Amino acid sequence: MNQSVGKSDGTTATTDISIRWQWLTGFVLTSLLAFYGTLLQAGHPAGDSMRLFQLEQATPVVPAPGLALPGLDGTMHQLSDYQGQVVVINFWSTWCAPCRREMPALEKAWQRLKPAGVVVLAVAMQDDPEMVRRFLQESGVTFPILLDQDGKASQQWSFSGIPATFVLDKRSRIIYRAMGLREWDSDEIIHRLIELAERE
Repeated sequence: MNQSVGKSDGTTATTDISIRWQWLTGFVLTSLLAFYGTLLQAGHPAGDSMRLFQLEQATPVVPAPGLALPGLDGTMHQLSDYQGQVVVINFWSTWCAPCRREMPALEKAWQRLKPAGVVVLAVAMQDDPEMVRRFLQESGVTFPILLDQDGKASQQWSFSGIPATFVLDKRSRIIYRAMGLREWDSDEIIHRLIELAERE
């Protein structure tokens, strides 16, 4: 009988270890999947951190679609108002977590780019103006925010998710794209935009 008890105890211990190992393996796999999903939601693939500091060259270079939208104060903004300037147009919404995350960096970039004559505009897509105002107060963002409440103006631009950003040269042509969030205040991106502004 003692031998039987000993065998039973060994089986129980082995089963217990097996259950714990399965639980630990499942936990690790779940954590890795969650981490990978967060990276995808942030707008860049896992392990590709350099993408945060890069802009995609537009090929071919094409004229930017039209854009005429009101600001939060009701003033109309059109791309033709910024002819002769480099313009950074960011499509975002307050309900988009990666969009909110990159806004402070975009504000810092604008402060550095203003002396070079670079304009930063952000288009709030299908968003509540009051939510936009509240976000601006909390974040300290000061560059112009345009309202595209029905999303129709944004549909003319070629992108499938936000944040999506386009950089236009002085002739209103799309030179760079950034699909997903970027570290806009990084020296790599700032120097690229200032270089573009100094051309022509």
